[in-house]
Amino acid sequence: MKQFTLFLLCFSPFFAFSQKRLNLVHQKAFAYYDFQEKAFCVLDDSSFIWKYNVQRGNWVKEQIDLCIDMPFAKFLDEFVPMSEKGTPVYFVNTGCGVVYMKRNMRVERHDHSFYHKNQFGGAYFMDEGEPRIYGGYGLFTSKNIITRYDTIEREWFMLDAKELLPPAGAGNIIQKYKQCYYLFDGLRGNANPAHPLECVWKYDLRTKCWSNLGELNREKLGAMLGTNFSGYQIQENGFFCYPHMILTVDFQTLRFRKYFVNSTGLYQNILKVGELYLVRKASSSPTRFIEVLNGHFLDQFEYEEGDLLVTKETSKSYLGIILVTSILALILLAYVLRNTRLTLNKTSKRNGLKGGKMNLEEFNNAERELIQLLITHQEKGLEISHINDLVNFDQPSMDTLKKRRELLLKDVRYKLATKFKIPQEDVFIERRMETDKRMKLLFLHAQILAAFQ
Repeated sequence: MKQFTLFLLCFSPFFAFSQKRLNLVHQKAFAYYDFQEKAFCVLDDSSFIWKYNVQRGNWVKEQIDLCIDMPFAKFLDEFVPMSEKGTPVYFVNTGCGVVYMKRNMRVERHDHSFYHKNQFGGAYFMDEGEPRIYGGYGLFTSKNIITRYDTIEREWFMLDAKELLPPAGAGNIIQKYKQCYYLFDGLRGNANPAHPLECVWKYDLRTKCWSNLGELNREKLGAMLGTNFSGYQIQENGFFCYPHMILTVDFQTLRFRKYFVNSTGLYQNILKVGELYLVRKASSSPTRFIEVLNGHFLDQFEYEEGDLLVTKETSKSYLGIILVTSILALILLAYVLRNTRLTLNKTSKRNGLKGGKMNLEEFNNAERELIQLLITHQEKGLEISHINDLVNFDQPSMDTLKKRRELLLKDVRYKLATKFKIPQEDVFIERRMETDKRMKLLFLHAQILAAFQ
């Protein structure tokens, strides 16, 4: 009896370990945290779900009603589980569009959308209770957009973005800090060939603007290509697995910490909630398993810390080059401005624009050409259509051409009226063509015309 008791005591750690470990049948089994169930969950079978019982320290099986219109293996391959505090679990199609939702122990279609097939390889994350996707590729192009799933309308919408945008790509990492999204890593351009991203970007949710924060410190980080195993990110999480390291990023300080891993590809994905880690491992093909570990999990690894961006010390070797280049650029600019001024003066004399009471340098080339046209056609009048050639430099639409023409006339009218101290409405005299009353002709005011005679 004593020998049997001793046997149980010796092997109890093994039994406790085996309870926290769950072997997987499918390579892409869903592993996520259900905030409504308050438990780590694994969906590896079409008829039941595994839930981790924290008090007992083991996995328990519960029946689930999976209402999907595809084979189970296809569902695992083409959808991503997403949730955050206060939300149910959403299963979002990897190309964006179709969304399933878990309600109690039933999974059913939730969206009113369709298969977009437009953001494969995107960065999937939750914010404000909504699934969101950044980037990805589809329909023969890479993307640099953020789409959000409106859980009320049950449709997808695109977040506005102004001015400068990050390079389009896939496999990015995106995290939120305060009212900004931080974006780095991944591949830009088309899937083949593709190039690693070089900079860290920030999207301000208040201004709807992207800004480039600087160059990614690849000398320290290495060539980090691809995303974590599941492509699913919890904002508070921030663990990213690579073949030989586990990476964490602090976007408040723009610092990183990388943990060195000896076994290549052992850690596939890490999800931390509270003091517990849900770790997906792949020890040897096809052995794949999920393991729940405590808060000391990372203590076993050696690590290195550093700046996420290239620092001033790292880039000071370029300072001299930048300084010399700036000086040469200023010299070149001064030379160009001097020649331009001389050219303007010669052009003015050649065109008969003596200037009179005006400083011709206040007028740009298009404005001077318009004045010359008006002088040349003063006898019979200048047709409006003749002005089109002055603003038709990139084959714009008719509406754009009309707006440019009106803007040019407006600028010249204002400048001439200011110089000659006459009302703006008197600068151009408008008359209708005798042979075609639909056509409008322009004449210069006599006082202005006299200044160029």
